[in-house]
Amino acid sequence: MNKVSAGLIALFSAAITVTTTAEARGPMTGVTSDSKFIIYYGDDYYSSNTGDPSTWVLDSTIMSGLASFDVVVINPGQPHCTPEVVKYLKDNGVDYVIGYISIGEDFINDAIEDPLGGGTGMVKYDSATGDLIPTPGNTLQSFYVDVDSQTVTYDGTGRAISVTTTARLTPDGNPDYNPIFLGYMVNPDTNWRWVLNNMRIGGSGVTGRGLTAGLAQIAGAWDTANLRDRSTNFGCDGFFLDTLDTAGPYDAPGWYPWTVDEMRDTVKYISDNYTDKVVFANRGAFYFSAGLQSPLTGEYPIDYSIRPYINAFLYESFRYDSDPVTDGPGGISEYYNENRYNVAPKVFAEANRDDGFTMFSLEYESGRTGIVTDAFNTDIRKFGYIGYLCEDGLLITVDTDFANLLPDSSNDTNAPTWDTTGNVLYNTASTSFRVGVQEVEEGSVITEAIVRWDVAIDQSYPITYDIIVTDIAASISTTYTDVAFDVNPDWGHDPANNSANEFTVTGLTANKNYNIKVVAKDALGNQNTEDTGLNYYASAALSNPILSSAITLDGLLTEWGSLTSYIGDPDDVTGVSDASHISGAGNQANWRQIQVAHATDTGTLYFAYTNDTNIYISWGFQIFIDTDDNPATGFQGSFAGITNFPIGADYLIEGVNVYQYNGTGLDWNWIAAPAAGGFQVGRIWSGTTGEVYLPLTWIGSPSGTMSFVCFGNNEFYTGVSGEYDWYPDGATSGASFRYSF
Repeated sequence: MNKVSAGLIALFSAAITVTTTAEARGPMTGVTSDSKFIIYYGDDYYSSNTGDPSTWVLDSTIMSGLASFDVVVINPGQPHCTPEVVKYLKDNGVDYVIGYISIGEDFINDAIEDPLGGGTGMVKYDSATGDLIPTPGNTLQSFYVDVDSQTVTYDGTGRAISVTTTARLTPDGNPDYNPIFLGYMVNPDTNWRWVLNNMRIGGSGVTGRGLTAGLAQIAGAWDTANLRDRSTNFGCDGFFLDTLDTAGPYDAPGWYPWTVDEMRDTVKYISDNYTDKVVFANRGAFYFSAGLQSPLTGEYPIDYSIRPYINAFLYESFRYDSDPVTDGPGGISEYYNENRYNVAPKVFAEANRDDGFTMFSLEYESGRTGIVTDAFNTDIRKFGYIGYLCEDGLLITVDTDFANLLPDSSNDTNAPTWDTTGNVLYNTASTSFRVGVQEVEEGSVITEAIVRWDVAIDQSYPITYDIIVTDIAASISTTYTDVAFDVNPDWGHDPANNSANEFTVTGLTANKNYNIKVVAKDALGNQNTEDTGLNYYASAALSNPILSSAITLDGLLTEWGSLTSYIGDPDDVTGVSDASHISGAGNQANWRQIQVAHATDTGTLYFAYTNDTNIYISWGFQIFIDTDDNPATGFQGSFAGITNFPIGADYLIEGVNVYQYNGTGLDWNWIAAPAAGGFQVGRIWSGTTGEVYLPLTWIGSPSGTMSFVCFGNNEFYTGVSGEYDWYPDGATSGASFRYSF
């Protein structure tokens, strides 16, 4: 995106140095679904906390309660949170003490603090160009934004108590407030990152910001001689990054989708400059939500993913939110379907990658009764979150409901369950899940196949995948164990039609049929073996250049025996009815063989058909042809049980007619091939075999390599739709035949 560049500003005495390389992150070490996790924003660390800090007394109940957790998030901004609190927790067994910091909003005590001045001016959103541009006539910092017109109500001390947005995308000359939590909204640019790093409680790191701990203070080493001095460093193990959501891709007050890249860069800056500290993102799930696009900018936040720069992610209010007033039966959040079926599987897919992250959840009782076991079984047992259930939205109590129900993952005997990232309808439950292999596509060479599958979920992460490749004819299987899978590059923008993961299988043999399936395994070795796999034909580009005199057009195929053939198709009347197999009485379109040749003297293309029963070459037998061997052109849509067509079909031979594709790629729009001039293909048959022939000019005179798939439509014979035979069988997962001229 085109963004304004503010340059250095007078307030700041030093520029930020961004490290260009950083250590790989990945999930938090040693944290599993057995780990105890709490977010605590209380301020009662000391039972006696008035007067001289040297006389304060740590509250043994609060401190011992917090020390019973493995991961503790605290807010250094609380008046009685001191470095001593952090040191006590670390000395008493807490593995990670994480400090809160807001990176998307400037939270201040506006009764005594003001927006930071001394800058080049705040920015506003230009709705015509989609850019952030300077707002003339002010000297505020460049990270303040004026996008909406707002009415702010203050109390008697000058503290804002409410904000109403009166006009969206209409600047009013004032920096925007968060309409709910009353922080100043931020475009997190380079200058803001300087503030984040250097502001200090009670210090002079940033003039005008002496009430909030910055990155350096949160993470810096203790001054053990002054552990109750809140102007010294807290010694936390990392950062709990709040208010990432302000960069969300939505058009409503409180959302600033044009900051998605600057927010990503801010998280990256923290990761790069604090390589030994945990980076824990609070929300911001849009960065992992494949298919989510901003209506304002047209951008996909997943293109700016923060996955490489964080160790952990919190899904707040996954099942139970802090306000149950509008919730459904059982007090379950009205947004649970959106969380469970749409967003979470996509986040799980990203979390389970090599550079992924640990998943945490935060739930609220908030007056609900009898939900502890349900919340525990949902969040931890089923989905593998490291979960916490709090009494209410204030997060000021030490609750041990989850901690007392430890799942004991060493006794986890449940296999992972298949899920789907393909649900895209807002707040609706998914009606089906994607089991195992979803697609197989030829790799860069014929002996490679790109295998694609979606996501499995489990209590015990990480989930790994084995791929089993079986040579069908020889009944020999090869297992690729714990494959190093990648992101399917088409998934990020279109998860409805593409699965999340892919791996390239090598060492296949051309012109063989394979069955390829995926086994999902959890960290304890429990396996899901539900996938029956997809059949895939490793199709080499065959070629049979002949003289026209070599073919006797009698339908008997005697002379075809000396020509190279494609692999035969098994008898598909097997009692299995799906997109590859046919069953039921009267289904006569049952492909067994296809052969192709082209006459170099007459420019004629020949096909030899072999059917399982006596053949009648009608519209029940069809051949889809990709004459430029380019899957991105021609028909690519859905047809007869296939969601994504295996080729980009430019022409269709349907019985005696030739059609040319005339659509946009996904629609079913065919016209009579103009070059055919209304003529029909030649055809002749005898018993179970037949021949079809036509001039190559009718299909654009292909001269390189073409791809094609064969289709048998038994509606011609039975009048009943839905019984058909694809050949090769692997056409439903991306396989096709190829022929070279």
